Amino acid sequence: MEIFGRNTLFKIMLLSIALYPVVPEEHIPLIGIFLGLFFAMHLYVDKDALKKIRRSRKQNKLAYGLSTFLFLLLQILTLIYSKDPSSTLRGILIYSTAFVLYIVLKYVLNRPNHTIPLIKAYFVSVMFVGVYHLGQVVYDEIVLGIQFDPSINYSFMENPATLAYFMLIPLFPALGLYIYKEEGHESRFYLFVLGIALVSIFMSGSRIAVVGLFIGLGFLSFLYSIKFLIALVPTGVFLILIPVFSKRHGQFFALSEEMNRAQLYISVVKENLSSIFIGKGFNTFDETFRSFMVGKADLLNLDLVNKPYNTVLQVVMELGLIGLFLGASILIFKIKGIATYTKSSKIKPVMKVMYVGFMVSMVVLIFVGLLDSYMLDPKIVYSVSIVMGIMHGDANWKGISRI
Repeated sequence: MEIFGRNTLFKIMLLSIALYPVVPEEHIPLIGIFLGLFFAMHLYVDKDALKKIRRSRKQNKLAYGLSTFLFLLLQILTLIYSKDPSSTLRGILIYSTAFVLYIVLKYVLNRPNHTIPLIKAYFVSVMFVGVYHLGQVVYDEIVLGIQFDPSINYSFMENPATLAYFMLIPLFPALGLYIYKEEGHESRFYLFVLGIALVSIFMSGSRIAVVGLFIGLGFLSFLYSIKFLIALVPTGVFLILIPVFSKRHGQFFALSEEMNRAQLYISVVKENLSSIFIGKGFNTFDETFRSFMVGKADLLNLDLVNKPYNTVLQVVMELGLIGLFLGASILIFKIKGIATYTKSSKIKPVMKVMYVGFMVSMVVLIFVGLLDSYMLDPKIVYSVSIVMGIMHGDANWKGISRI
């Protein structure tokens, strides 16, 4: 049946990419579930589709395939002993449905005539989020004449920090694609995406995201031109001197006069040392942290920090040191895969720019994840899965192994 063909699957994927940022967080898995069911029907109707996927797997044995499988398996196993089975089940649903998008993009929609439209759909979805946020700024500042409040206006995201992190992912690819000049290349489109992403990041009030922005720009400058880095020096000095003279430089690490972030991390680990190897169940750290905070409500300045714990601590408390090792392995293999891909002579220059920019985004996302814990939010997970799927799908079409 043509209705379950590749072209229909492609259109549904475009719609999914366009809609996932605006869907409420609790309903995000429904996108992956619907796409997964349609994908299953596609494999049932198209008898050759599954055979093609199997052939592709044999030709491109992925180094991170085993670690990814074990990481997902560990999430499922934690459901047995989870302190909050319903939260664990919800977390598994989010990650498994995001993985469905990745699989479809990599193994089915991996043709050259699909790659560019999928990339543009991703940037359009980001642009829509940013334009709505920019509209909130204009409406408050100009129409209502009141000061814009980032704590209540954060577009379609669940909090300001998630909005900032969400915008960090496409920012560096968009910057690279704008800098890249080629006849017929739509640089103005990427400049617009870049502009609204920057506005959203700065207006979100997330200081860690702003620091990550300049770290990413510095990293990107080494990949393009050292002259770009020189232009960042005055701004970097400015960013350092302001908190020093205003005596706010310690707020990046201090949570109160009694405790900084490192002390908090150590205290949480000590209190939950018995589960250090296997964790307390996937997606249960919110409950663990609430238990830790009993009797310590006056310890933290939560006006400055919404989630005063980092991604590493969250993974250790949920999946243990075993989960942390597997998660780190996946990130290392994926970043290594991007580096390998961009060195190939078969890659188109414009796609190399896209992927180098995304590698910078991944590095920045890991950095900000060391101070706050928004990296595992559903829309961030979906965003990374989508771009990774498009990227590896294009690499698969190019016939490059070990990606």
